[in-house]
Amino acid sequence: MPNFQYKIKNPTGFEPELDILWYTFTAYDEYPLTRLQNTILPESVEVFQSICRDDLGKEALAGVLKTIRLENTDDQNAVTLTFEGGVLFYKVQLAGGTYSRYSTKQIIQLLEQVL
Repeated sequence: MPNFQYKIKNPTGFEPELDILWYTFTAYDEYPLTRLQNTILPESVEVFQSICRDDLGKEALAGVLKTIRLENTDDQNAVTLTFEGGVLFYKVQLAGGTYSRYSTKQIIQLLEQVL
């Protein structure tokens, strides 16, 4: 994930810890890992690019965001997005034929509430 961490550091100016619960992405089939790489991570970069488009956003985000924690579930009702204690908790449902996640707009709105 060094490439992803660089892509976050580039617009933000800092590198939050990336905590991916890998076993949750490998417990089902190949889809979760593919969707993590092709959808979730690129959308996360878009979120940080949007928030950090100016120095004020960069400073505000650096002051609150310490860790990004990504987790996969097979239960669509367990999909969550929260921010607590400097940690962005993002639980997605990427297994199987369908998947569920929050939009970049929803993630931006959550983060902007804590800035």
